[in-house]
Amino acid sequence: MKRFAKLVIENFQSHEYTEIHFKEGLNVLVGSSDSGKSAILRAIRWLLYNQPKGTDYIRVGKSRCRVSLTLSDGTVITRIRSSSVNRYILLDIEGNEHVFEGFGSNVPKEIANAHGMHTLKLDLESNLPVQFGTQLESPFLLSETGSIKAKSIGRVSGAHFIDMSLQGTLKDLRSLSSDLKYQKDEAAKLREKLKPYTNLPDLLDRLEKAETFYRKAEEKNRDLEKLQQLIERWKNIQYEEDVVKKYLMKLSELDEAEKVLIRLERGHFRFTQLKKIRSKSEYLSKERKYWNSVLEKTDHLNELQGQLYHVEKQIQRSIQLISLSDRLFKVHQEKEWHKSVKALADQVEHIDPVSLEEAGQRLKVLKGLAPRYQEVINEKKKMEKRLRNLDHLPVREVDELEQLTERFRMLVNKREALKELQQRIDRGRKYLADNGEEMDRWMKALADQFRRMGQCPTCGSEISQDTLEHMMREHRGGMDRAAAGREN
Repeated sequence: MKRFAKLVIENFQSHEYTEIHFKEGLNVLVGSSDSGKSAILRAIRWLLYNQPKGTDYIRVGKSRCRVSLTLSDGTVITRIRSSSVNRYILLDIEGNEHVFEGFGSNVPKEIANAHGMHTLKLDLESNLPVQFGTQLESPFLLSETGSIKAKSIGRVSGAHFIDMSLQGTLKDLRSLSSDLKYQKDEAAKLREKLKPYTNLPDLLDRLEKAETFYRKAEEKNRDLEKLQQLIERWKNIQYEEDVVKKYLMKLSELDEAEKVLIRLERGHFRFTQLKKIRSKSEYLSKERKYWNSVLEKTDHLNELQGQLYHVEKQIQRSIQLISLSDRLFKVHQEKEWHKSVKALADQVEHIDPVSLEEAGQRLKVLKGLAPRYQEVINEKKKMEKRLRNLDHLPVREVDELEQLTERFRMLVNKREALKELQQRIDRGRKYLADNGEEMDRWMKALADQFRRMGQCPTCGSEISQDTLEHMMREHRGGMDRAAAGREN
């Protein structure tokens, strides 16, 4: 069992520094009045139970107080208090130091467990320090009220558990009673709120029927949208059919246009040929002018040709004479040399050396011009022949061909437009052939739907059997006309 071993008080009320050593057994503090005996008890009470509160017990003129209690097992509990410090320090038997701050008006659990002197908790608000009595206090429990006495005895005897159970039961009973009343009130409110729903089964049945009708209406609405789309497509097809018929009526003279087109193609071919001839004529005309100028410059070629012929004759004679001279030289050799020279000199005396040299030069020039002269002669013959062929060229027919070409260009454009229109007609006919049966089926479904509805969904007017038959006749009429178009 733990006991007090040593108590040290510093600056607590009248004690500036007091150190007390306790002995085993009973320890009695004796002394005259106002010697600080009660202050020692207050210091122990303040250390053990954190009572009294505040800082009034600090010695006058000091800023802090300190109380330290050493227990018999070596545990040291120290309490320090100042205007800014409120602290417990616990030094356990193992020498470990623990500091506690911010505990308020309570005692840290570790401090209470260290000294083992717990207060007796009577209720939520009352605590009784059974191990500690104050000065001038009456014997145990005699000065307390009856409720405190009963609670204390109950605590000692264990009857407080019954009181706690009874209090808990009463508390639960009050809580249950309050909850039961609240639930009854809520039930009454709910019953009031549920009164408008007394016919809920009928409403549920009506809701199910309404949902069924709504689903059917959505299906019919989808069918109606499909039918409206089909009607719109049908109207578009009828419109395209009318447009195609108009184009077909405009193209009734297609055979005649083809004949005109053939004539135009022939005319265009002739025009192309004439255009080529015209270009060739212009080219030949330029060539003619050029060669005329060439002919004008070469008029004296005939005279040159005569002179050339004469020179050639002379050259041939000269060549013959030279050859003859060589032969004579070989035959007579040295013996006939002078005779040959004299005879050759006699023959050469009749030839002018200057004219012979000039003739040689002219011969060289004429030999260089001979091939070109022959080409000019040939081109001249060809050009004269072409000019003779072009003298009867029909100029007025060229203008007519230009007009025919313009008409041909217009007819070509019309032919392209006709081809495109014919392709659209073929696509329309194919669409009618592929979708005719489906359109009949949808028109029958549309008529049945209108017959069941009894009125137009757009304007709300009544739809009679005659109206439906008229609509079917109109549809069949359009399809028959389309079929007739396919046959034509």
